[in-house]
Amino acid sequence: MMTGIFRIILFLLLTAGLLSAQYKEDSEMSGVGIPYFEMVVFSSFGSNPDSGLATVMVSLLYDDLTFTKSATGQYLSEYDLILGIYNSENEMITSRTLNKVLPAESFNETNKRDKTSVERTSFSLPTGDYTMFVKVLDINTNKSAQRKVAFKVASFTGKELEISDLLFLKSVTTDSSGEISSWTPSIGNNFDVRKSVFYLYFDAFVSDTSEPVHVNYKFSTENAKKDFDTTLVLYADRPVSWFLFPVKQGMLRHNRYIIEVTLSQKSGSVSVKKSSRVSFYWSEVPGTIDDIEQALEQMVYIAPMDSIKRYRDTSLEEKQKFFLRFWKERDPDPETSKNELKNEYYRRVNYANSNFATYSQGGWLSDQGRILIKFGMPDDIERHPFEIDSKPYVVWRYYSLRKTFLFEDRTGFGDYRLHPAYLDVEYQ
Repeated sequence: MMTGIFRIILFLLLTAGLLSAQYKEDSEMSGVGIPYFEMVVFSSFGSNPDSGLATVMVSLLYDDLTFTKSATGQYLSEYDLILGIYNSENEMITSRTLNKVLPAESFNETNKRDKTSVERTSFSLPTGDYTMFVKVLDINTNKSAQRKVAFKVASFTGKELEISDLLFLKSVTTDSSGEISSWTPSIGNNFDVRKSVFYLYFDAFVSDTSEPVHVNYKFSTENAKKDFDTTLVLYADRPVSWFLFPVKQGMLRHNRYIIEVTLSQKSGSVSVKKSSRVSFYWSEVPGTIDDIEQALEQMVYIAPMDSIKRYRDTSLEEKQKFFLRFWKERDPDPETSKNELKNEYYRRVNYANSNFATYSQGGWLSDQGRILIKFGMPDDIERHPFEIDSKPYVVWRYYSLRKTFLFEDRTGFGDYRLHPAYLDVEYQ
């Protein structure tokens, strides 16, 4: 394991801070020896209306794992994936541990940030509300990271139409009968801009399979500007069917979208909808004035504020030249086609936007978003949503940085702000 990108990104973030706000920071780099991971829980339907399937998918970058060289010259990493499911009473109802050994053919491969290990496993559960606990333990270092995600297994009892969660896929393979034989999930709903196709997958329950189902796909920006809207008329060949919609990324002109899927029958008198967010990170130069201005503003945690202000009133071409020049000068490996630092930075921005946005601001501007962009994913997240003697709060711990942050929901609307007692921790 090497964490060169994390070393560079943290150094640049701190340097930018010194230029714009006199930050003083000399802590260790983020991510040393910690098996950071992303995860998603996809809840779908079973054959029984009162049970369903919860599939948890976990993705780790090779660069965040520790590899050791074997006697044969091969590099090996080993980790345990520990899972537990808790019901609404906070009682563990099932658990599972998976062991994974990853091979790498070269030392350079162990450092790759575009090579991932993706594990998935499914649980059959009665309908209800649950919490998925996931812990990844690096066997070579005995260090770990953990997360919890709330999810729901929905029932379609007594319903004419119902739709599962929406799942985004990077690739799909079908067999000769047209059934899906293999697929690769996109965990985090982040995509490289405009270079390929991704897929939108979901399950649907259709009570009356003799009636056609109108499936409407709508892609809108956060200011409600509709970019794409199409309706397909399909027939379900069984009560629980899967639907797959390919999306050409080149059709989408903006950085972030709200995707809404609506199923309807009987001239719209029966309908159900589900929505999700998807975003693209800037692996290339943004092509529109709105996108380049947004990309530049989001560089506030890594670029001097004076530089950003200087280009606010310039032309699209001048903004693009500055964007290119800024990231080219900081490319950790110019010999590769990708700028790993830029991609890592905007992945964090998009993660913040997907998870910490409020009605009044984008997630990258929130306290949680700022901390995540600067320091990466925390090693441990401790949630306290229903405290009797205090407002809801969440604690983030960065063990390698010796930093702890407490965010408090003062309004009760999920807008978590950094507690005043922890303001100095960001700059210590």
